[in-house]
Amino acid sequence: MTLAEMIQHARICYTVNGVFSLGPDESINKVVDRERVPNARGVYLIFRSDDLNRPLYIGKAGTLKTDGSWKEQGLKKRMTMKQGGVLRNRFFRDLMTTKGYVGLTFLWFVTHDQNNNIIPAFAELEFLQAHYDQHGCLPELNGSA
Repeated sequence: MTLAEMIQHARICYTVNGVFSLGPDESINKVVDRERVPNARGVYLIFRSDDLNRPLYIGKAGTLKTDGSWKEQGLKKRMTMKQGGVLRNRFFRDLMTTKGYVGLTFLWFVTHDQNNNIIPAFAELEFLQAHYDQHGCLPELNGSA
């Protein structure tokens, strides 16, 4: 399955989903509030706004513990925390400035709620696998799986 097919499949399976853009002068914290991103368990993909074919990052929000409980970090919180030890508000701003990106586009999907029972790590790995199958590597900001 290509990444585009995986995204289409996710839009059908995970009916609570969304998309928003972040400009270089915007705060990720304010944008996730404005866009009403839920603090629910799921996955998200970050793209350059001018290239929606190849994500820069694929991530998850919500970690299942061995006892069946969850770490408290949903999509809204995860998107605004840290990346590489830097608060994401600054990280995204610096990324767009240094790379010359006109903006970033975020896709998000709630994978574990009253309608779905998919562990976010599983959904994240499916997206990573689709990316790997198509491009032979991981997204540039993912590091290692």
